[in-house]
Amino acid sequence: MTALVTGAAGQLGRELVRAYSRDDRLVSLDRVELNVTDRAAVHAAVRSIQPSVIVNCAAWTDVDGCEDDPDRAFLVNADALGFLREAANEIDAHVVQISTDYVFDGLTTVPYTEAAGTNPLNVYGQSKEAGEAVAGPLATIVRTTWLQASDAPGMVDWVLNGLSSKEEVALPADRRACPTFVGDLVPVIWRLAEERVAGLVHATNGGVTSWYEFGRFVADAAGEDPDRIVPISVEQSDERPAQRPPYSALDNSVLRALGYPEIRDHRDAIAEVVAGVAR
Repeated sequence: MTALVTGAAGQLGRELVRAYSRDDRLVSLDRVELNVTDRAAVHAAVRSIQPSVIVNCAAWTDVDGCEDDPDRAFLVNADALGFLREAANEIDAHVVQISTDYVFDGLTTVPYTEAAGTNPLNVYGQSKEAGEAVAGPLATIVRTTWLQASDAPGMVDWVLNGLSSKEEVALPADRRACPTFVGDLVPVIWRLAEERVAGLVHATNGGVTSWYEFGRFVADAAGEDPDRIVPISVEQSDERPAQRPPYSALDNSVLRALGYPEIRDHRDAIAEVVAGVAR
């Protein structure tokens, strides 16, 4: 398999490049090298590279920015998929599209399976839902949640920094999902790409949590007092224009049906990150 990764400067794209570029099977293009909203440029790049798989990590993920500029949101997160799919069809390349839990409204209390109906609450979710449709039924659509980068500060670092100040750390307790560490996600994406799995696939670390519970686990793993993490409501912490789903945990039911290994619990990933910081 030769893969073209678009949006290679983002946290997920960077990890794909780190993990697989050494095999000379991966060509990575960031936003400067390939503007995915430029149809002619997309076709030219794909014809030149001749990948067998295109993994599209390019997206506009500024949820509140999307609310203010829906035209740009749909151009980047949906229309660009049409250009990539056209170019892929010309050379029989497979498309892998990265999507989001924000396609759901969060009005449930159990993790969403791939068969669940969508109802996005904000423009970002609507644009990503449109991108799923544009990618087509033969593409692999990987939905994931609350991504944590491998090579940049994430929520674990944020909590540890707060704890180091000896003050209380306030975190929302009323939004729940599955924190997903990109180092655990990338091998799953690569295998799905190799096997050209068609359709929707949910892929997250195991375990449903809130940021408050996440922070308490970080504190405990770091040997700090978990009670220094204090719960607040989203309304107290979040005055942003875009509404977020209150519950957007995903059930990796398709991965189980495919016989893929279970992605480890997010708490194991947190413990590993904390141990690495301690070293």
